[in-house]
Amino acid sequence: MLRNFFSILIASIILFTLAACAPPPGSPAPSGGEGQEGVSAGPKTGGVLTVALDGEIDTIDPHKSVTIVGAQVWPNIFESLVKQTPNLDSVEPLLAESWEQADDVTYIFKLRQGIKFHNGKDFTAEDVKFSFDRVMDEATGASRRPDFLPVASVEVIDDYTVQFVMNAPYGPFLSKLENLAILPSNQTTDPAQDPIGTGPFIFKEWITGQSITLERNPDYWQTGLPYLDGIVYRPIVEPSTRIVELQTGNVDVLNAVPAKDVATLQADPNITVHRNAGVTRDHVGFNMENPLFKDNPNLRKAIAWSIDRQTIADTILYGLASPAQVAIPTSHWAYNPAVEGAYGFDLEKAKQFYAQANPKPTEITVKVSPTYPDQIKMAELLQAALKEVGINLKIEQLEWSTWIDTVVVRGDYEMEIVLISGGSDPDDFFYQWHHTGEVFNIWRYSDPEMDALLEEGRTTVDQEKRKQIYYKIQEKLIEDVPLVHIIYRDQVMATSAAVQNFPMRLDSVLRFNETWLNR
Repeated sequence: MLRNFFSILIASIILFTLAACAPPPGSPAPSGGEGQEGVSAGPKTGGVLTVALDGEIDTIDPHKSVTIVGAQVWPNIFESLVKQTPNLDSVEPLLAESWEQADDVTYIFKLRQGIKFHNGKDFTAEDVKFSFDRVMDEATGASRRPDFLPVASVEVIDDYTVQFVMNAPYGPFLSKLENLAILPSNQTTDPAQDPIGTGPFIFKEWITGQSITLERNPDYWQTGLPYLDGIVYRPIVEPSTRIVELQTGNVDVLNAVPAKDVATLQADPNITVHRNAGVTRDHVGFNMENPLFKDNPNLRKAIAWSIDRQTIADTILYGLASPAQVAIPTSHWAYNPAVEGAYGFDLEKAKQFYAQANPKPTEITVKVSPTYPDQIKMAELLQAALKEVGINLKIEQLEWSTWIDTVVVRGDYEMEIVLISGGSDPDDFFYQWHHTGEVFNIWRYSDPEMDALLEEGRTTVDQEKRKQIYYKIQEKLIEDVPLVHIIYRDQVMATSAAVQNFPMRLDSVLRFNETWLNR
């Protein structure tokens, strides 16, 4: 529920949010009673989809948004040149009709013609350049600016042709391009207040704390779409309230289902549960500029050995999770199997590392947010374990916006526990989180060797060579321990049985252009 400060430049965050019998990664598994009975022979038009979000979005400006819930709203208003496939293993055309790679550093995109923005302007190459320039302008505070630093130039060839030239070969370029939402070059208003895109839905209003309303774009370029008349997003922070709202038919979609409620919803014939092995992971993070943890790897390792990952997965997550050692999922081509089991639950080892720690604090404070109650339970389990090691772990709960400001923006913390989601290319899982000075590097970790490896990883194109680089990166992170991963979460969402073509992806992004209601 952390992508990429997350704008910490601006004070929002990460968390892009929020496998037992889980399906293969990327294959959403609908389950539940007889949820699909009576499905219509074909899509129906009309109806308003009501989506319950597990928190308020940070901003509707797609260049600044960093929250998971934000990525479930703005992609229905704005579009990019390409989009990721549901499995996050490739990209496909969206506003771009096609592209070619002229050489190792040059990409030429042919744009679709006849597309209009919600303000009536024709979509052209000038809008692509305008949007890129806005992201790269430091005054914008765009959270995705680091994704495009390797781009040397963007040139308008003609109205429907645009060229991107890299400074050097840039392996993850096409996957990053989904993050470049296209805005109209003639916009003079603030996109956070007046969002204008080319997407299937048009922004109507945002009542903070209550709802965001989108209406069908009657001039959408994909013929016959969208099927829905509109979407209403309701932020409902209390998990039990979200469940009741779905069961009583007041909402159609839950963007996140508490693990304890999954079995109940699966047994309800009026509800469909959607589950996959997503890219969300929880971690314990250390402030590497704090005197307790700076130059004190033995203390960090002592804590790493005090985390009972399997118990957390089995009890707190009700079996809908698996132990994690690194950010990248075990099914990913760049995952290093050598890190498997690098840190287990062994309090004797924890005591040994603690004995070698310098300094050797007897009290540490971890900051969590009640917005994510699972992490409070994780902190409590860690608290009990560390007590046996000789450390009193104080748990400080902060309201979400305060947590973001305190931990992410100001770095005023010792330890934190939170979850992060998102990522397809291995660069997504490592560069912005661990390179010196990057906005997502909330741990203030800085290591020249790591920086060099991260640079090499993104400027290498050959996949086998990249794999070896990312193997080294994972091994170094296990040794340096700027953070300790806890679990990979299964991603679980739920809908009323009336919701058809639910667009679940591994990274929680939701696009409802092909969704329809069978009622």
